[in-house]
Amino acid sequence: MIKSGDQFITGRSGGVVGAVVPWRGAFAGVAPAHIFHAAGTHKLRVAGLACQVAYMPNDADLAFFPILGACRPTDLGKPRLGEAELKNSQGSLKCRISDTSWSIAYVVLPLGNLPGPGDSGSPLIQGGHVVGLLLSINMHTCKGIAISAEMITREIQI
Repeated sequence: MIKSGDQFITGRSGGVVGAVVPWRGAFAGVAPAHIFHAAGTHKLRVAGLACQVAYMPNDADLAFFPILGACRPTDLGKPRLGEAELKNSQGSLKCRISDTSWSIAYVVLPLGNLPGPGDSGSPLIQGGHVVGLLLSINMHTCKGIAISAEMITREIQI
């Protein structure tokens, strides 16, 4: 069963499924588009299932791929200032949301324990809801940027 936080492989790299959302009458996984641009392919493999990116909005670092198998939909929420957690199938990391807008959440990460390669897309969780997915980190400031679940919600309504 595919769910938020699952790792996937694309080309010679990979990332994390940030969310599973209702999309065009079925369900789709959501991950950062930059992973697929860097890999040079829109094909991926997650939980033994082959998928292909079907939509990448022009104004957001998001990729949507239909899931033609069992999946667990993600409860999305609005990010708020305060404690949060980055969580994927490899582990979890306590963090703090320091600033938000309708499209981005800024995340303060713990010193010496930063996300690494392959962690892009990790769900940012508050109160049991995915409020964003990790896009990038700055190793020098120990801060990250997550795309807001509000941006994902906007894209699934288009």
